Amino acid sequence: MSQPLPVANRPETRPPRWRKQDGIRVGVVLWLVICWLIGSARPAVDLDPFNERAWPEAESFQPVGEDIFRAVGPGDQVLGYVSTGTASGYGGPLRVAVAVDSEGTIKAVAVVEHRETPTFFRKVLSGRLLSQFVGKSYIDPMALEEDIDAVTGATRTSLALTQSVRLGTRQVAGEELELAVPGERREVVFGFAEMALIALFVVGTLRRRLRGRAKKLVRLGTLFAGMVLLGFVLNSPFVLAHINMVLLGYWPEWQTHLFWYILIAGLLLFKAKKEWNVYCYDFCPFGAIQEFLGMIGGAKPRRVRWKSSLLWAQRILTLSAISLALAFRNPGVTSYEIFGTAFTLEGSDYQFMLLAIIVLTSLFLYRPWCRYLCPLHKNTAEGLFDNTRRIVRTGWNEAKRLGRA
Repeated sequence: MSQPLPVANRPETRPPRWRKQDGIRVGVVLWLVICWLIGSARPAVDLDPFNERAWPEAESFQPVGEDIFRAVGPGDQVLGYVSTGTASGYGGPLRVAVAVDSEGTIKAVAVVEHRETPTFFRKVLSGRLLSQFVGKSYIDPMALEEDIDAVTGATRTSLALTQSVRLGTRQVAGEELELAVPGERREVVFGFAEMALIALFVVGTLRRRLRGRAKKLVRLGTLFAGMVLLGFVLNSPFVLAHINMVLLGYWPEWQTHLFWYILIAGLLLFKAKKEWNVYCYDFCPFGAIQEFLGMIGGAKPRRVRWKSSLLWAQRILTLSAISLALAFRNPGVTSYEIFGTAFTLEGSDYQFMLLAIIVLTSLFLYRPWCRYLCPLHKNTAEGLFDNTRRIVRTGWNEAKRLGRA
């Protein structure tokens, strides 16, 4: 048996080295910081257009409080008030302007600022959700599914709109009209969606302890469950907007957004410890669609021409989407993902065309969207996270080594 080398003769452990690509990655991080700073300097929303539409007979609008205006008509007659309320939607803060008369009744409602995906939000506004609030009083509960009907497939956005209108209306009633305002109810939303997501994380993690056929069968089960539950039933896949929300510092109320927190916490906990992504590999809904199509057509991870060009195109597309989201302070404004189109069959002509290409390509090429377009892949956002973590760890270890020297 060989003896261990004396301490003096042991080869010196070399510290982690700086790589050429690390300069590019640091530059990308600095660029994103610049975009964030540009976005933070954007001017505040102008409420004048809404004020004039809500109270066309008003001669002036006097600011009387934070985001509250008094509409004054002829002879200094107080016509009513305009206030705003803010709540967390699917993509970040959602701000609504509310016109309230002197009795605390809603006269008009308009969304003045939001961070939802544009195509998705147009669907929400095309319904009668906002019109349901007109005529409601500050004493009405204005609770989703009680006296306000939600938009199908947009529960979180509908909830945010309802909360915003209620907060804005009751702010006027309490602060300006001096009326007795009902207390706010903050119920914790924890149901089927949250339990299903936790179960998928747990099963996907425990699957790695299995071997052979059982391991493959369990993964097929989680893929199918993710496709059905997170995709078709809940329509709540992980998207680039979730990452943008974290970068922008948008943290919604945990009472009504536990699903979001479970999803983000689950991903970050695994990525902080090991470089593997249980979501993408085990139960990503769109990844599951591609894999099941691949089983039908015999798809394989084939070599493609212009692989390097496709890789850089994927990275540039992702960086552009994140940069614009930070600059415009809107997580979903540049979303180009086709998950919603796949599961709800709603979207633009471009999205349907791209979805058709991915569906056909998935029959013979393994996960084409994930490998060549997905902004969340290890080639793009996930890889940037992994390498940033490695650079920070390398710098920290080098600082400790120099400190001991």
